[in-house]
Amino acid sequence: MTVTAIQIGLDPDVIDYSSPDFTQFSGLSKDRLRAANDENVAALRAAGYRLDNCLIGFGAAGVQKAHQWLEAKRYDAVLIGAGVRLVAGNTLLFESIVNAAHVTQPGCRFVFNQAATATPDDIRRWYPDPEGAVQ
Repeated sequence: MTVTAIQIGLDPDVIDYSSPDFTQFSGLSKDRLRAANDENVAALRAAGYRLDNCLIGFGAAGVQKAHQWLEAKRYDAVLIGAGVRLVAGNTLLFESIVNAAHVTQPGCRFVFNQAATATPDDIRRWYPDPEGAVQ
């Protein structure tokens, strides 16, 4: 069965890249983040994974959007981006997404990228074969 994954990250359009929260990601810009996101999605799909890309805003609106996507279908893997996880001001957003995934996606693997720009290897740590989903 093909591995299904959702990548949940901040929409590049909502980020203030000059804020101290985001200057920690050296060289990050709207264009660079959007390109990295698009490249990751394309690479995972080309490799045979079924991937949905949920770009969210901050606060309650971001939580609500992520929750709606998580309720809509079953995923083997839930990837939560560094902009959500590694920015102290987003702790409640991160916590809410994890709890929503815990409730809506029992048995999923949580995947965390190691940099602000995700790579296909993040999901491959748990699912090296796109046809290797656990049923």
